[in-house]
Amino acid sequence: MAPPRKIVSMQAARSAKAVQSGDRSPDTKAAKHAAEIIRLKILDGLLSPGQRLIEPDLMAELDVGRSTIREAFLKLDAEGFVELRHQRGAIVRRLTRRDMAELFEVRERLEGLAAALCAARVDQGGNRARLRAMRELWMREDLRTNSLKHMEENVDLHASIIAMGGNQRLIRMLEPLQIPGYRIQFLQLLDDERRVGSAAEHIAIIDALLVGDAGRAERLMREHVRRAGKIAQLIPGLLD
Repeated sequence: MAPPRKIVSMQAARSAKAVQSGDRSPDTKAAKHAAEIIRLKILDGLLSPGQRLIEPDLMAELDVGRSTIREAFLKLDAEGFVELRHQRGAIVRRLTRRDMAELFEVRERLEGLAAALCAARVDQGGNRARLRAMRELWMREDLRTNSLKHMEENVDLHASIIAMGGNQRLIRMLEPLQIPGYRIQFLQLLDDERRVGSAAEHIAIIDALLVGDAGRAERLMREHVRRAGKIAQLIPGLLD
C-alpha cells in the first residue's frame, strides 16, 4: 500500500531542505576519506593545534555534506586528532607536556618492537634492498643540513621500518602517535647538531637491521625515540 500523498510530500520537503542546508546523509566511505584529508593537514601542520575547524569551509573544499563532516570529526576525535566542544564544533587538539611525554613513552616501546620485527624479516621481500637504499640516503650531506628534507626522510624511515615489521595491528596502533599538528614546531628545534646526531642514529639502527640483530635494533630504536621525546618537550605552545 502506497503512503498517503501528504506524507510523501512532507518527506520530500524535508529531504529538499536538508540538501539545501548541506545536511546530507553521512556516507561512511566519504567520511573516512574526509577524515584522512583532515588528518594529513593536521600532521603536515596546515591545521594548527587549537585551530577551529570550520564546517562550511571543509564541506565546500571536500564537496561533502554536514553529516559527513561531523562523522569525520567523530572519527578524528576518537583518534585524538581533534576535540569536540559543545556548541563550538571541533578544534585541532592541543597537547599538554604530559600528553607528549606519554605519547613518546608508548612510541618508544612500540617502535622498538617494530624494529625487532623488521630485523627478523630482513630477508623477506625486498626489505634488505630497501634498507640498503635508506642507508645510502642517510649518508647524504643534505639530510644533515636541510631541516625540511631531514624531517621528510625521518618520517619515511620510521614508517618504512614499521611497515617492514609486517604486523598490521602494530601499524594501526602507531598511526595516531605521530605528534599530530606539531611537526612544524618540532622541525624548528632540529639544529645542526641534532640533525647530525639523528642521522648517525638512523644509520646505526639500519646497520643493526641489516645484520638481523633484533635485540640491538630494538634497543637503538628505543633510545632514538626517547631522545626525540626529550626534544618534543621543548616544543612551544604545549599546555602545562
